[in-house]
Amino acid sequence: MDPPCAPVSKSTNDSAPVSKSTSDSVPDSASLIGRDFLTLKHFTPTEIETLLWTAKDLKVRIKGGERLSLLGGKSLAMIFQKRSTRTRLSTETGMSLLGGSVHFLSPEDIHLGVNESIKDSGRVISRFCDVVLARVYGQEILDTLAEEASIPIISGLSDMYHPLQILADFLTLQEHFGYLESLKIAWIGDGNNIVHSLLMGCPKMGVNLSVATPTVSRLHLMG
Repeated sequence: MDPPCAPVSKSTNDSAPVSKSTSDSVPDSASLIGRDFLTLKHFTPTEIETLLWTAKDLKVRIKGGERLSLLGGKSLAMIFQKRSTRTRLSTETGMSLLGGSVHFLSPEDIHLGVNESIKDSGRVISRFCDVVLARVYGQEILDTLAEEASIPIISGLSDMYHPLQILADFLTLQEHFGYLESLKIAWIGDGNNIVHSLLMGCPKMGVNLSVATPTVSRLHLMG
């Protein structure tokens, strides 16, 4: 069986919604190798479909007992300013299942922007690791890391956006309904990082989104 598309050139793309496709259809190839994943803004519908197809393909193959070493010899640095049981366990498990290794860096391990600047941290980590997943407070931290690092930076969350969560939600919806376009999501709650990423991702995939937020928790979109 051929390996799936690689889901990770720091280039940008804006896009319009894509036509309906089922979870079983293989999307057109997209160049994602070496890409930062900071928000969904610069990812086309085809590229998002590629990520979702790859996730489903890996999930099916691993559950079927297939041993994969697609990330053999690769290492991931995890910078966590914010603790999360699910994010840490799912990331470490995923890297392990694909043959890679993980280095967890808590606030006690790396004083990001304190003893060492964010720029220096990005450069130093690039010398030892192959990719970074950063779960931080400010989106500007992710942007600075991406500017200075020579390896891909993946957003595990910021106060402004949570794109990985939206990809996971899209995958769940696709597995349940078989498609995304024409589905409708209703968001009732705070104008937080989740809804910010939904507002970026849903139009690209043809998903209708209705949002109701308290006046004290309005939306704040960047760019």
